[in-house]
This record gives sequence, C-alpha cells and structure tokens, in this order.
Amino acid sequence: MYLADLIVRLRSRLAGLDTRQLSLEDRNILYLTLDTAVQGLMMGGIFSFLTVFVVRLGATKLQTTLLTSLPAIMLVLTSIPAGQIVQRQRDLVRFTNFVRIFHRGGVLLMALLPFLGNDHLITIIIVVWTIKALSNALLESSWMAVVAEVIPAHRRAQVNGMRWTILSVVTAISVAIFGYLLDSLPFPLNYQVVFMISFVGGSIGMFYWGKLRLPEGACAVTAEAAPNLREQVRAYWRSLQVPAFVRYEIATSVLRIGIQMPAALYSIYWIRELAATDTWIGWQTTTSQVATIIGYTLWGRVISRKGYFGPLLICSAGLGLYPILTGLIPTPLWLPMVSIVQGFFMTGVNIAFFDTLLAVCPSDRRPSLIATNTMVASLAIFAAPLLGSFLAEQTHIRTVFFIAGGIHIASAVIFWLLRIAAVSPAPIAVAQAEAAAELSE
Repeated sequence: MYLADLIVRLRSRLAGLDTRQLSLEDRNILYLTLDTAVQGLMMGGIFSFLTVFVVRLGATKLQTTLLTSLPAIMLVLTSIPAGQIVQRQRDLVRFTNFVRIFHRGGVLLMALLPFLGNDHLITIIIVVWTIKALSNALLESSWMAVVAEVIPAHRRAQVNGMRWTILSVVTAISVAIFGYLLDSLPFPLNYQVVFMISFVGGSIGMFYWGKLRLPEGACAVTAEAAPNLREQVRAYWRSLQVPAFVRYEIATSVLRIGIQMPAALYSIYWIRELAATDTWIGWQTTTSQVATIIGYTLWGRVISRKGYFGPLLICSAGLGLYPILTGLIPTPLWLPMVSIVQGFFMTGVNIAFFDTLLAVCPSDRRPSLIATNTMVASLAIFAAPLLGSFLAEQTHIRTVFFIAGGIHIASAVIFWLLRIAAVSPAPIAVAQAEAAAELSE
C-alpha cells in the first residue's frame, strides 16, 4: 500500500512538469533524484549479485573476500590524492561524469567477460573490479561535494530522504525481477543480462547528472601550482585538526568493522550452507529494501523529536541482530524475514552517518576530509572481510556472524562514550520528518 501511494504521488507530481518553470535549486534536485532512481538498477543488479556470481563460478572464501577487500585497499591508496585532484577542479559536475565513464565501463566489462570462457575468469573479475575502484575514489569526493552544493543544508535531509526512498523502491523491484530472471535463463548468460541492464541504468543516470548546474561561485577554487608531497602531507595534517571529525572516524570505524567482517561470507553461506536459489536471494534483498523505506519514514520522525543520538545508538546495536539471526536460520525460507532487520536498522545509521559527516567537515575542507573519510572507511572494508575469512577458516562462518553482532553492540557503546551525533541540527531533523510524513501520505 505504501509503495503504491508513493508511486501514484510521484507520478502525479512529474506529469506535465515543465522544468523551465522550476527554480535552479528545484531543477537540480529533480535531476539529482532521477539520477538516483536509475542507479537502483545497478544496486539491484551488479552490486547485489556480483559476489553471488563469483561464488557460483566456484570462488573460494579467499577469492570472494578479495573481491571486496582489494577494491577497498585501492581506495585507501588513492583517496587522499583523489581528494586533492577533486579540490582543484573547476567544473565538478562535468568532472564527475567524466570519471563515471570509467566506472560504468567496469560494469560493462563484467557483462562481457564471461564471453571469454577463460579458466582464470574469477581472477580477471577480481582484477577488473579492483582497477575500477580508482574511479570510486574520485567519485566519492566529487559526488559528495556536488550534492553538498546542490542541496541546501535546510533541505538536505528532506531531499535525501526522498532520494533514498525512491532508490529503495527501484532497487526492491529490480532485484526481485533480476532474481527470477537469473533462475530462468541459462548460466552465465543470466548474469550477463543483469549486468548489462545495470550498465544501461548507470549510463542513463549520467545524462541527468550532466544537467546539474551549480550555484554561482560554488566549489570555486583558485588556480595555483600543485603543492609538492611534503606540502600535501602538511596540508592534510592541518585539515585533520578537527576534533569532531576525528571522533567521528574513530566511532564509525568500529561499526564499519562489524558490518564488513561477514560481508563477503553472506553469499557463500546462502549458496553453500542454505542452498538458496537466486530467486530467494533476490527476495531477501527486496524485503530489505522495503524495510529500508519503512525505516526512513519511522526514523525520520523519531529524529525530529529526539535528534540523531538515540536512533544511532539503537540502530547500530539493532543492526547487529542481522548477522546473529542469519547464523541461526536453518533454511533459505527465513532469508527475507531476517533481511527486514538489516534494512530497518541500516536506515538510521545511514541518516546519522551522512548528515553527521557533512556537519563535522568545514565547507572549505570538505573534499579533503571526505577523501580522508573514504580512506579510513576503505581500510575497514579491506581489513574486516579478510579477518572474517580467516576466522571462518579457523572456526565456522556462523561464528564470524556472532562475533560481528557483538562488535555492533560495542560500537553503540563507543558512540555513547564519544557522544557522536549527540547534537544534531534541528532544521535537518525537522525536514527529515516532514519528508517522511509527506512521502507516506
């Protein structure tokens, strides 16, 4: 019922819309939202099923883990120089789309590689996906810098709540369809079709992104000679003298370890322990996305009354129930129900992380600090899955799930001790609640 009301509401608003009558701000938000919507085809496609694909090819635990960890270490090595490159760009919209060409090219290669029929296909996929991470480092900084300028602070939570809800709807629908499609077509053609659709969706998004126009003077930089390495290190050290940012990185890193430690093991567990089909895997992602929509609505209203602090504590601990419950289920029939926990609690974490990061980053240092955040997050994404794979080899996959759940609870304690998100901007919280209420009408 909620999805039907949302679709009808959005359809009525877009019908007969003349973008020329919109203000620059509203026109940018419209194009940004459309770009987000079509990216749901990538979220529901290649990003949901690439790991499943390599497991069905026969990948080992280590190979499956490397598919996650190697791109992360690539981000670690390139995030800081990427942030400096982005900081010097005069047209971030155009630059972001230029980088996206290489990013989408990596998705296209994933669709074409199975035609090779190579015995080393798994290794080639890991290498290509790792090289693609070079574009991820640039995109992380440039994309967030543009979004920070396109969406005014007082509308940020409202617009992001709407965007993330639409993204969840598109992802939920597409991943269910893709799961059925994967079980209906022969292997590996089925995955090639899904990955190709993902590429097309991501490419369409570039068209809408290219229509963005930043306000006059936004992201402006002065032309100057590129600093040498010593000057770059000193500049970054000075930029890190932001206590709120440092506390944010310490606390969020613990939760990221809890989230990422079992990440590469889920597909192996679903397929080899539970014997789940792609249809069941698709449905578990669909229910997770539906829970995400409900979560954005509920947590937006809670945040409007309580701020970010309480919801962040609850959601970081509640999210730990997902790996614990996953380790307890006996059949794939339980996957969709367990995934509700993940989708519901992840929303509170996403809202708090995104707005808190922007709040602790001074605007004049934002690209550099966002790049640093990407580097620190990537370190967790690199190390935690390797640790999880090692523990799984020594014990059992289920043991790793239970340990990850305990780390989530520990992260909630650290958030409480460091008072992360204890003070949240009232206008943002209120706007989030207004967006949630508006979308649920």
